[in-house]
Amino acid sequence: MGNQERNTYVCNAITDALLEMLKTRSLDSINIGEITEAAGVSRNSFYRNFESKEDIIRQRIRIYLNEWREQGEADHSDDPKQIYCLLFEAAERHKDFFLLLRNAGLLYLLQDEFFRNFGPKDEDDDIAAYSKAFFTYSTYGFLETWIRRGMKRTAQEMEQMLRGANKA
Repeated sequence: MGNQERNTYVCNAITDALLEMLKTRSLDSINIGEITEAAGVSRNSFYRNFESKEDIIRQRIRIYLNEWREQGEADHSDDPKQIYCLLFEAAERHKDFFLLLRNAGLLYLLQDEFFRNFGPKDEDDDIAAYSKAFFTYSTYGFLETWIRRGMKRTAQEMEQMLRGANKA
């Protein structure tokens, strides 16, 4: 196994161990030693890849947000409804993860990463900043509400609901 493969393995083992623990325990009650022991890796491996327990979750969120972004770029769609549909589909593929975040009281980490990735930046001009703010706040609000309600509706139903809301 090469360095890249080994590093990917370590990150996945650490993430999987933490996510498993979060099914029955709060993030605050879990310590780094327990995570590394369950993952079968050293503390050095943990700190080589992560700064904190929250960083483990943030990294997984970034992977899923990048998946959505890459799919949107691959589809070359400027249609906002298509972009939303891709978001719902990406979230639905990782439904267990997002519901775990909800149950563990960690949706704030999703919000932070969503805004960091898509929200307005200081260097944006006014039009870009306000456009990004509108997109980010409305999109995140829609997504979080879906997650908080248990993601009971399918991605397609969410897209249809969004289309209906835009007609009103």
